[in-house]
Amino acid sequence: MLPKISLAPALALLVAVPQAHADRAEPVPLYGTYDTFLDHSRQTFNGRPDTSDPSTQAALFRTVCDAGGCVAHWLRVTELKENPNAPALFDYRWMRDRWESSGDYPFHCGPNGVAVTAFRSDFLKPNGDGSFAGERTFTVAAPGCPGDGAGTYWLPFTLTPT
Repeated sequence: MLPKISLAPALALLVAVPQAHADRAEPVPLYGTYDTFLDHSRQTFNGRPDTSDPSTQAALFRTVCDAGGCVAHWLRVTELKENPNAPALFDYRWMRDRWESSGDYPFHCGPNGVAVTAFRSDFLKPNGDGSFAGERTFTVAAPGCPGDGAGTYWLPFTLTPT
């Protein structure tokens, strides 16, 4: 005769095993090459139109995650002749439902080549098809750009995988 096996201890183990869960929303990773479409035709300064021709810049992305969260590294591949001091690398952190980045930036003021220090703030939201929609602001302190003064420039952009 076979001994009886009690299911109670086994069931207790199943109930007592901790379940894994994420403390944050899972990031949508950015990997590979993207075209960044900067829609300067919709750009504003302090809420009023301040437009110029749109441009496209090539970018390379890599996302790294660890216990502290995820960081997406954005390397701008396109050289900026009109703003050679612009940084080529930006780090984005996943926050709630989007990638965010900010920091000081040498903002290029108009066609005369003047650069002023600004504070840049970006976000990128996934569109669900591999592309991202974003917004970038540059907050320029006084005295600001010639002809504009201090204020905030707003620029929408999109990332499309290539």
